[in-house]
Amino acid sequence: MPDVPLNFFWEIPKAGHRWIETHAMGQSPDLRWTYLTPAHSTGSQRVLGLRYHPLAAYSGLFRNFAATEPDQDAIKAFADRFGMLGGSLRKRIVLHDQGRDGKHPMGFGEHLGDWVHEILVMRLAIDLWEAARRGDADYLGRIISWAPDGSAVSIHTHPELQGGELPESPAYVHRALIADERLDPDILARFVPGDPIGPALHCMQSLINEHLHHRASPRLLWEQSRDRLGLYIVPEGLIGALWLQFARAVERDARFRQCAECTTWFEVSPGRGRTDKQFCSTACRT
Repeated sequence: MPDVPLNFFWEIPKAGHRWIETHAMGQSPDLRWTYLTPAHSTGSQRVLGLRYHPLAAYSGLFRNFAATEPDQDAIKAFADRFGMLGGSLRKRIVLHDQGRDGKHPMGFGEHLGDWVHEILVMRLAIDLWEAARRGDADYLGRIISWAPDGSAVSIHTHPELQGGELPESPAYVHRALIADERLDPDILARFVPGDPIGPALHCMQSLINEHLHHRASPRLLWEQSRDRLGLYIVPEGLIGALWLQFARAVERDARFRQCAECTTWFEVSPGRGRTDKQFCSTACRT
C-alpha cells in the first residue's frame, strides 16, 4: 500500500512572538503562568501570517525541534522561524498588557511548560532510536534494567536521582515498566533477556504513539483538481506534524545530517537526494 499523502499547511505570524505572564480562560486570575503568544495578538483580530508547508520545506524539522534548547529565547526563535505548536497546546489566554478600564481582550498562547515537555520527550525518543540503531548497549544498559530472572524490564532515564529528586538541568525524567511476564508476556517474548536494544525501541515506539494520539488523523479531501476525493493524513497543529514526521522517519530508517552552514537538520537517506550532501539548500551552499 503506498504512503498516504499529507495535507498540512501552517502559518508563521509576520510580527513574531512574545512571552507574557497571564492566565488561561477558566483559571484563577491570581495564578499567572508564562505563555508564548503572537507579538501582535489583539483579541479576536486575526494575526497576519506567512503560510507554508513545514514538512515539505524541512525534511528534518522534528530534529530541529528536539535540538531546541528548552529556554524562552530558543523556543521563541524556533516559533519565529517555524510557527507555534498549535493543536491541544493552544489555549485561550487573557492579554493583561492590552485593553483599558480593567477590561482585557482574549488571545491565544502556549504554555512554556508544554513546549519544554514536548522538546524533552522528543529528544529522549530520538536518543533511544539513535542508540538502538548504532547498537550502543553501553548507553542503553545504563537506563534500561532487566530483572535478574528476566521476568521484567524497565527504563529509568536518570538512575542517579533518588526519590523525587530533580535533575540540575532541564530533562525529561522517564521511569516506566516496559514489559512484565504477568502483564505483557507477548511483549516480553520479543526481547532477548538482558539485551537493552529491543526494549529501547519499544519504549521509543510507545512515546511516539502516545504523542501522536489524537494529533493526526486520516481524512477524505478534495484533490486540487476538485474532480476526485483523496485519502490524506492531516496533523492537528505543528506538534502533530512533528511527531508524524518522526514516525515516518522511523518507518523508513531515515538518516539525517545538520547543514554545515545553518545547522538545520535535513534527510540524507538513499533515494532522498545525495547522501554526501553537506548543506540543506543552494543558499547555504553558496
